[in-house]
Amino acid sequence: MKQHIYSLLAAQRRRHGLSQQELAARAGLRREKVNRVESKGEDISIEEMSRLLDAVGLELVVQEKSAAPQPHAAPQLAPREFHKASFIDGAKAKILNWGKVPR
Repeated sequence: MKQHIYSLLAAQRRRHGLSQQELAARAGLRREKVNRVESKGEDISIEEMSRLLDAVGLELVVQEKSAAPQPHAAPQLAPREFHKASFIDGAKAKILNWGKVPR
C-alpha cells in the first residue's frame, strides 16, 4: 500500500513541476528523505507523510473496509478477447500485447 501512495506522491510532484528539493522545502524535510521515499519506499511517519501529501495537494483518507466504494474506483470490466491494453502507472503509460486472455 505504501508503494502505491509513494508512486502517487511522486507523480503528483511531477505534475506540479516540482523538484524533490522544492517538495522537501515545502514539507519541511530534507531532499534526501524525499528521494529515499520515492526511490526506495523508505518508511516515514504519518506526520511526514501528511506534510508531503499536503505539499502536493493530496490528502490521506482512512475509512472502514466495509464502506461503500468511492466514485474514483475503477469500474470492473467483463473479460473478453483483446490484443492490446493500455494503462497508466504513476506517470508512465504502458501498452501491452497480450493476445487471447483466458476466461
